[in-house]
Amino acid sequence: MLANQNLLIETMQAGHRHTESVLSLLSKACMKLGCDEVQSECENLRAVLKDTSTMFATLRDASTADLSQVLADVKKYASDVVGQETRELQSTLAQKAQASDADIHEKFKKLEARVLTELAGGGAEDGSGGGARPKAG
Repeated sequence: MLANQNLLIETMQAGHRHTESVLSLLSKACMKLGCDEVQSECENLRAVLKDTSTMFATLRDASTADLSQVLADVKKYASDVVGQETRELQSTLAQKAQASDADIHEKFKKLEARVLTELAGGGAEDGSGGGARPKAG
């Protein structure tokens, strides 16, 4: 492990503990002032910080690992995430394309029916085919 990595981890952990202390003080002040919602949020955030405190041990353990293995793991994870997001995006685009196609097809059918109706009605009158055009859409 590089000395700088350990120092960085210790600094982050100290910041983590200081944030917990500030939240504790803020929670006590909110309790005295009767700000129940803010106090509740402070307590929730403190609980999350306590739950994530184990990450520092994980960071220390990971910092002793072979960097090439860590890099390979990160690349694999990134590749998996990109692959999953690509599949989701393709599925979403296919669904939207199908919906758009169906919508356009339906609008075309309505337009076709309206045009045929107008042609049939216009031909029965005097053959002028004139008159006001109905609004499209």
